[in-house]
Amino acid sequence: MKTDAGENRVVPIHSKIRSLVKVRFDDPVHLGSEYLINCTDTHTYRSGLPFTYDKYSKRFKNIIRFLDLNKKHRPHDGRVQFITMAKKYNVDEYAIKYMVGHSITDITEKIYAKREVSWLSSEIEKIK
Repeated sequence: MKTDAGENRVVPIHSKIRSLVKVRFDDPVHLGSEYLINCTDTHTYRSGLPFTYDKYSKRFKNIIRFLDLNKKHRPHDGRVQFITMAKKYNVDEYAIKYMVGHSITDITEKIYAKREVSWLSSEIEKIK
């Protein structure tokens, strides 16, 4: 379900959420799974570890209902919030595109600009 720009890319993790992400990386190791996010909430989860979009969508809707949140919330709200905050804190436009997996059409940036991971890391740390 990913585009070419969204696959096999470096995604810097902001220092304020690094410990939360580390837990997500440790879980699959304990489960012996190749997937970052796994479906473990059923008694037969070993046969259904991949967390498919359908499984995610159902759980997302259940959470919205359980917490009595606005039904207009969508799974992409987090991406909208991240990009909005990144722009508010003047994160480089291309850094944002790299981080969220959007394609870059500018030839100079796409082909000739070789960015280091440290650059992406410093850009994401601009967000307060």
